[in-house]
Amino acid sequence: MARTPTALVTGAGGALAAAVIARLEDAHWRPALVDLGPSERLLERYPGRLVASADLTDEAATRGAVEHLEREADGLDAVVNLAGGFAMQPAGEVRLNDLQRQLALNLVTTVLATTAALPGMLARGRGVVIGIAAGQAVDGGARVAPYAAAKAGVVAYLRSLDKELAEQGVRTLVVYPMGTLDTPGNRDAMPDADPAAWIDTAALADAIVHGLTLGPRARMKRLEVWPDAR
Repeated sequence: MARTPTALVTGAGGALAAAVIARLEDAHWRPALVDLGPSERLLERYPGRLVASADLTDEAATRGAVEHLEREADGLDAVVNLAGGFAMQPAGEVRLNDLQRQLALNLVTTVLATTAALPGMLARGRGVVIGIAAGQAVDGGARVAPYAAAKAGVVAYLRSLDKELAEQGVRTLVVYPMGTLDTPGNRDAMPDADPAAWIDTAALADAIVHGLTLGPRARMKRLEVWPDAR
């Protein structure tokens, strides 16, 4: 029997992760889930799945969780880095803690989870690492300087990883949601906005999994997903 490929999914308790997990399973991939908080909570939401709990800003905790999931799955074939965070504030009010928090939530989580999974993927000579960027990582944005800087760091990290490791079979894909995601959290935070002008999480998940599951002799390095504003 052919082995089912497994994708590590970080930030697995989030709204985007729920859509990605469903699409992965539709594509006959096995998700291995890691998030902050009790594993039991993830198991209640995703019974029968591989789950682990870790603070992904902590190197030792991240390594332990990823190695556990790798053993349980008999190897990881991809890392889908969905853990992250967002904040807005005027540039003149930014303090060091604000910058550190955005770097930790977006860049550090991506680097630590990926680094923990790399030895196994390199040993097998194949793997895909996916990271979530943002339009602000390219063009910047008002009142989001620390967030934009952190997402630009994600882009630079993954591009560098690809240049270093592609010939060894480990490649990267940077996904750019070019607008606001339609999540319960964003609806609560922006009750006066029109979510019809936002990006559907299911559509973004389709794009992520499509980039992951392309056939041989083709791959994506960069993928922009825009809201369909009509």
